[in-house]
Amino acid sequence: MIGLFLAALAWVGISPIPLLAAAIGTTEPALNLLVSILLGFPLGMVYNSHVRHHTRYRNLFFIVTGVDIALFNFGLSFYHNVIPALVIHVSTRVLGAGPLNAILTFVFNIVYLVAGYAVTESEDYDITWTMPHCVLTLKLIALSFDLWDGQKMIRGEQLSENNRKTALEAPPTLEELLGFIYFPACFLVGPIFSFRRYKDFICDQFPLDEESDILQEQALKRLAQGIIYLIAFQVGVSVFNVQYMRSDEWWERSVIYRHIYCGMWAHCALYKYISCWLLTEAACIRFGLSYASPGRWGACANIRLMRFEGATKFQHYIDSFNCNTNHFAAEYVYKRLKFLGSRQASQLATLGFLALWHGVRSGYYMTFFNEFIIIFMEKEVEGMLSSTQLYRRAWAGPARWPLYALLKMYTIVFMGWSLVPFDLKIFGKWWPIYQSLYFSGFLIFLPWAFAYKPLLKRALRNLPREERPKVN
Repeated sequence: MIGLFLAALAWVGISPIPLLAAAIGTTEPALNLLVSILLGFPLGMVYNSHVRHHTRYRNLFFIVTGVDIALFNFGLSFYHNVIPALVIHVSTRVLGAGPLNAILTFVFNIVYLVAGYAVTESEDYDITWTMPHCVLTLKLIALSFDLWDGQKMIRGEQLSENNRKTALEAPPTLEELLGFIYFPACFLVGPIFSFRRYKDFICDQFPLDEESDILQEQALKRLAQGIIYLIAFQVGVSVFNVQYMRSDEWWERSVIYRHIYCGMWAHCALYKYISCWLLTEAACIRFGLSYASPGRWGACANIRLMRFEGATKFQHYIDSFNCNTNHFAAEYVYKRLKFLGSRQASQLATLGFLALWHGVRSGYYMTFFNEFIIIFMEKEVEGMLSSTQLYRRAWAGPARWPLYALLKMYTIVFMGWSLVPFDLKIFGKWWPIYQSLYFSGFLIFLPWAFAYKPLLKRALRNLPREERPKVN
């Protein structure tokens, strides 16, 4: 009950958190969040040493420790996380595990989340009960669809391989549901995981005893990486500061400097999320939730570090960053929009959902719109160039190194362009920075289909016949 103890100290005015927050230059809610994330690792040790062998107390341990963390961070507002759990528990029993229940769960949770944003969201980065609630929203939506898929499986209907892995033939008990929701390692910031994984975990389907040494080694490795990235974030944002980009001095710099600075700021800013996910992954591994296959405990990984740091196109960022949320978007939104009859329409609707899931401010929608136009252009350019001999020779010879450096700079610079609205949220804050960058992202990506694509086609047709690709 460490969280409740610290909350009690705050209520009587003797908490050390304000002093520590001031000493390291952060806010009290942010430090509370970090302390709560770090608690996950020792709680995993306590669970495996003292709780796991008492099967009837497993869910109760997760509920008590998760609520403890919720009280520490949000006080009595933690009840907001209980309401959707009770709603899906009742609706599943009243309506059954079918399409109506899935639709009701989807609509109720999104409306509840957006209403929460409308009440709590400010112009700054907020740490309120809506933070764990956005994680909970995806978990409960996925749960309702997994229950529906389970009924399809019982009827003998065809399911995809991924859907079969998560399908549930029976709904969880209320105790299991609350344990699933308040699982302390990732209640606050994710990663999200399926109820099927949680059920397998509490039913001893993972080899915790047989691979305890491997588990501990991989957990400590992720913990160390998380701490390193947390330090890198603190150092990085002290050098590259978004407030500087809003100052008058910013306009005195060259346009090239502004682009590179903005990109480096974004790269360092993303370390905030990466460090949190590494620390929560370490806790998930220490609990034993992250079993993937013999010798591998990375099933709850939310970041692929090598792919992220080595990214040379935006698809690499999508593949490596916030992996579990992207998996949810692909399985529970994008693939279930096949009735739209268009990949672009499904992709745009999925990105719209993700923007709404993040909040109601304009910056979120601008960021995901940027993702759409950048990925659209990237895929078409790569498809046209990759079949040419010139492209293959460039990547096979010494030219690959300057080409890699160029593409690496491209991804860093335009990640900065894309992330500015997400971080600043308010139109009046991010639009002036776009002006300072001379709207370069719009000029490069928006005219692709009607301006640059025809020019590239013509250039490829002028190549020698043996060099020409097949261009539609």
